[in-house]
Amino acid sequence: MRRFTKLRLVSAVLGSLIVTLGGVVVPASAFAAPVEIMPQPTLEAFTQFKGTPSPTAQIVAVQGRPEFTKALQVSVTGQPSLTLDGEYSLGLGAPTAGAVVQDEAMLATFWMRSVTPTPAGVGLAHFVFEENGGGFKKSTQAALKFGSTWQRFQLPFRMTASYAAGGAHANFWLGYGPQVLQIAGVSVQRYGAGTPSDWPASTYTGRESTASWRAAADQRIEQTRKGNLVVKVVDAQGHLIPGATVSAEMTKHAFKFGSAADGSYLTNPNTASVKYRQTVLANFNQVTMGNNLKWNHWEDTTERANITLPALQWIKDNNLFYRGHTLVWPSCGNMAADVCGLAGDPAALRNRIDGHITDEVGTLKGKIDQWDVVNEPYANHDVQNVLGNAELGRWFQLAKQADPAARLFLNDYDILEDSGYEVRHQNQFYDLINSLKSGGAPVEGIGIQGHFAGEQLTSPTDLITILNRFSGLGLPIAVTEFDVGTTDEQLQADYTRDFLTVAFSHPNVTGVSTFGFWEGNIWDPKRALFRRDWSIKPNGTAWRDLIYGKWWTNASGTTGSTGSYTARGFLGDYQVKVTAGGVTKEVTVSMPTISGKAITVVAG
Repeated sequence: MRRFTKLRLVSAVLGSLIVTLGGVVVPASAFAAPVEIMPQPTLEAFTQFKGTPSPTAQIVAVQGRPEFTKALQVSVTGQPSLTLDGEYSLGLGAPTAGAVVQDEAMLATFWMRSVTPTPAGVGLAHFVFEENGGGFKKSTQAALKFGSTWQRFQLPFRMTASYAAGGAHANFWLGYGPQVLQIAGVSVQRYGAGTPSDWPASTYTGRESTASWRAAADQRIEQTRKGNLVVKVVDAQGHLIPGATVSAEMTKHAFKFGSAADGSYLTNPNTASVKYRQTVLANFNQVTMGNNLKWNHWEDTTERANITLPALQWIKDNNLFYRGHTLVWPSCGNMAADVCGLAGDPAALRNRIDGHITDEVGTLKGKIDQWDVVNEPYANHDVQNVLGNAELGRWFQLAKQADPAARLFLNDYDILEDSGYEVRHQNQFYDLINSLKSGGAPVEGIGIQGHFAGEQLTSPTDLITILNRFSGLGLPIAVTEFDVGTTDEQLQADYTRDFLTVAFSHPNVTGVSTFGFWEGNIWDPKRALFRRDWSIKPNGTAWRDLIYGKWWTNASGTTGSTGSYTARGFLGDYQVKVTAGGVTKEVTVSMPTISGKAITVVAG
């Protein structure tokens, strides 16, 4: 998971999002009208230039627009490296002139157009509203794509912290290659507490119940997530028994619906931990320990002995799938403290990493179904800067040698998020996987995160397009860190429903895992499925309604003249009960593929 919260934007004109006015009045706004917090005139306040060579800007006249008469024309001449560093290495910002208050409703509005596009053929930027002066705490962050005509963007968001005047700033990241763009009509308004009645509400294309993508998704689910369970009933002599009663009750999905969990809660005997474990078992069939297998945690031998290994045993005892996260997160801040001190000695650096992989994977051999061998190499590349990208292939080889049965994944973010606008990141991820495969590395799965924010939710249609592209690499896809960050709980629930539907309908996706589920133990409480008091949120209800409702099979009937009963059911494990002639037999059946399953039960 990335180390900073990324909240996103609503585009009112183009892209996959629209803005609707209204919203639920929680209490009334603290203001009779929204208050502007940017300095006036605003365009002249954009004097915070960043990068080498830094962007240049000038005020230019604009003709024929009733909304504004001038714009800030920004020229970017630098070509940053193809990493996250490039995106924010060049920028332009302006400090606020008014104070802001934590949790209050805010609205950023601005217009943009491309004069000379980036090498990608369109205008690209990020809008960020964050702490000023180097703290980088973000209240919202949005990927932007725009063409040669003026496009209006509106971004409703909430403040993550309070700042005095000048304590926050509006910033545009511009590290997408050379381009010329224009910005106009910049405004950031403070609406006050609660949910004011005139504050715009975020939504996404395809949310409506009549959206055309839904029927196609349901058809794919019928074709790729179900099989025929055929139960033939005979007596002790092998004679067919018509009229026998048969029930087939599902007990576990073959598709992995999981969550990150805290190893301490999986092992602690206190009351909260008991409820935590009960909630895991009632809602998920896969577990990823969010932190306990990361490098620093693994080398804490006390934690390993008292928490990590007992938690893994609990997972195994309860017949849950298990994902290991993560072996190498290749930046100095995410590895053991001594590792980057070896940067001046490549051989020693290589040996230290090799030893860690061999130790952890070898120690846990047979306990881990899937490993995130490498996490977020696009943004985290301190090791690659020393040893080169080919080193990633060696890490996969070492992990495979240490545990041949574990499936090995490369995991990264911003592939599905941001309305699908992060094409540079997508391309780098795709090319890296392809290069590793071509070089013989045993990359066996694609881990795609999915930390969405309510301000910029990728449409279901665009999600399918991106998943289709990565399916072309010929590897299974796991959505490893899904959540939706918004205080609009109905929007959160609807997107959870629709994202799950897209993922479950895609034949190359093998699972969806949230990155936590309880407000009391999660990286961002608003993304949880359950409140601190364990009451379920609307997004938790959406999760359960699909997985244990719409996509859950409990079937019953009687055998016909051929002595057989056929149930079409979702792939997974079943408890089959047969009653004939006063005799009842129960058998456990696994139906993992669409080829179905045929069993014979002797019940007479």
